[in-house]
Amino acid sequence: MTLIRSLTGIAAILLGLYTSALSAIYTIDNPADKIDNPANKIYNPATDIKNPASTIYNPASRMDNSNPLSSPTLPIPAPQPVEQVKEQLKLQPRLAIPHKNYHFKTVRVYISEAKKAFNQDDYVKFLSITEDALRRINSGTLKASEKAKQKLEKYKVFGYGLLEKG
Repeated sequence: MTLIRSLTGIAAILLGLYTSALSAIYTIDNPADKIDNPANKIYNPATDIKNPASTIYNPASRMDNSNPLSSPTLPIPAPQPVEQVKEQLKLQPRLAIPHKNYHFKTVRVYISEAKKAFNQDDYVKFLSITEDALRRINSGTLKASEKAKQKLEKYKVFGYGLLEKG
């Protein structure tokens, strides 16, 4: 029994040596190992990362360990609630534009007269003409297209903006 075990052990050793010799004879060469990739040698500017924002002096970055020689940073004021802003806008009175009646026959004439007043820098007359035209359109005594009505509304907003600035 020991003879059989020893013979099988010797056979296993010889068979193992023979298979390693066979594997050395039949090596597989990988043709992909020989490929030369020229893209590895090309300069890629994306790999050179320089952040210009990292060089900006920011005194807020030293808030915990401040330097007494640096200028103080002012706190950001808290924003006002939307309701409070709307109330302030409602409280601002509109400029008093005299109510005048112009008796032009078409919207086109109203627009041309408003343009003439604007060219003469008479913004009060410009606004009174546009408001009269809008008043007549809303009451139904003057017919106008939606485009003309929108144009007059824009003139009104623009005119009030000019008067508030001036």
